[in-house]
Amino acid sequence: MSRRGMQIKAMLTLGILVGFGAVSTLAAWTGTATATSNISSATVALGVGATADAASATTYQMPITGSNLYPGTSSVSTVLVKNTGTISAPYTVQGKVTESGATTLGAGLNISLKIGATVSGSGANVTCSGGTTIVSKSAGAQFNGSSIPRTLDSGASESLCIQYALPTTAANSLQGATTSIGLTFTSTVGS
Repeated sequence: MSRRGMQIKAMLTLGILVGFGAVSTLAAWTGTATATSNISSATVALGVGATADAASATTYQMPITGSNLYPGTSSVSTVLVKNTGTISAPYTVQGKVTESGATTLGAGLNISLKIGATVSGSGANVTCSGGTTIVSKSAGAQFNGSSIPRTLDSGASESLCIQYALPTTAANSLQGATTSIGLTFTSTVGS
């Protein structure tokens, strides 16, 4: 090999060695950061009962205030509905009459649900006085629900007064009859 060829080989070899040496002396610096978030979902729940403290149950047997009904008389029940969920939520109420046997006492009743009413009267003439009517049913009509939702903040409650009245025009066949009145409270949020 010629002298010039040997010089070129020597320079190439030296370049390779310098290149390897430079790679091995490089330092890589890094830094990292992490962001996390804990996510929880809300609860939507209602409770019913006689008082705010007791209104955490999902069922409640409403007591009747007043005597046996006869034409021209009325009696009442009260129930407290409470938002036991974690967010403010609207609720609606739906009424239902379940007749006992062949009689139609429930269909023959006038029924009204009021917010903020007080119980007044005694004996066969107990009524829900004052307040705002949110649902009403006339004798012979269906027992429908509220058309405008009510909103309760989490932990808040409101009292409902339910008045049952037998009109003076009630049929003689309703004597001794029984019926069951139910209220279903439903809270829905989101789409």
